[in-house]
Amino acid sequence: MRKMISTLLLAAAVALAAMPSKAEDAPAVIRFGDVGFGFGTPFGVGLQAIADAKGFVADEFKGTSTKVEFTYYTGTGPAINEALSNGQLDFASYGAVPNIIGKANGLDTIILASYGGTTIFGAARPDLDIKSIADLKGKKVAIQKATIIHWGLVTALKNAGLSEKDITIVDLKNADQLAAIAAKSVDAVFGADFLLPLQDKGIAKIFYKSSDAGATGDGFGAFLVTDKFRKAYPEATQKVVNGFVKAAQWLADDKNREEAFQIWSRAGTPVDVIRKSNTGSLGEKYNPRLDNFFVARYKSGIAFDREQKLIRRDVDLDAWVDRSFVDKAVASLKLQSLWPDRAASGDLQN
Repeated sequence: MRKMISTLLLAAAVALAAMPSKAEDAPAVIRFGDVGFGFGTPFGVGLQAIADAKGFVADEFKGTSTKVEFTYYTGTGPAINEALSNGQLDFASYGAVPNIIGKANGLDTIILASYGGTTIFGAARPDLDIKSIADLKGKKVAIQKATIIHWGLVTALKNAGLSEKDITIVDLKNADQLAAIAAKSVDAVFGADFLLPLQDKGIAKIFYKSSDAGATGDGFGAFLVTDKFRKAYPEATQKVVNGFVKAAQWLADDKNREEAFQIWSRAGTPVDVIRKSNTGSLGEKYNPRLDNFFVARYKSGIAFDREQKLIRRDVDLDAWVDRSFVDKAVASLKLQSLWPDRAASGDLQN
């Protein structure tokens, strides 16, 4: 009798082992972080803001109990790193400089997609004869350090034959930068398109636009997930990336251009200003692919962080990047022709 029971138990165990495992448990809530601009209730000006406003990510979880939450941090990348460190976020979209710092300091993030490009502007006091980067020599320039804007300023200085030693950098957050240039306590400010209204108000004049330097001039960053979430919820991670890529596809369609500008204007920048700062192809600018161009950009970011002594050890980019989710999303949506592979220079690969 005991032998028969043992045989039956063994058979049952074998049968259970042979059964396909059940689908993963869906997370109750998925928390997203992004860089916030504006005052009052901050909002974003990139791909994740489109995915939020248009419901592309939320739609992937229709019919499930999973909720999505979006938070926009006016403290930009450093604030997002802190939120990730405190376990308050699952996904985040922010600039390369701070997310490289976070990774080098032990954050368990994984890069899932590019968030596209960030156009960087230089604004100077109207009473000063500043017409180019070269004219910044000996001037006070406000930026928020350890951000992709910081990388943009240093890169622009190098291209003009200058270095940080040729200027005085004043480290200020976005709102404080606006107050400083208005009070003439700094000579120039580097930032995103939230600076453009200063020209209309006569507070400053725009003298630099990063996209004028070509594809390698703009800032860059990534859409990341915590490794803990990716391993626990691979199916949910794929759904999130699907929604992110659908947002990029929607943005690439010219008929949605004006609606996108309306969405981004929630961050406090007028639509006509956003229109001026986005004159090129949005499909190209917000390409989510992790191709050779993306890799070259991130190598530049890692080198910058080392040069600035923002990190003390190298980051293994190959181990940090997981192309599988975005490649699967692009293939399933048949979008390979929309975003063909780019070389490190930004040119299309042969």
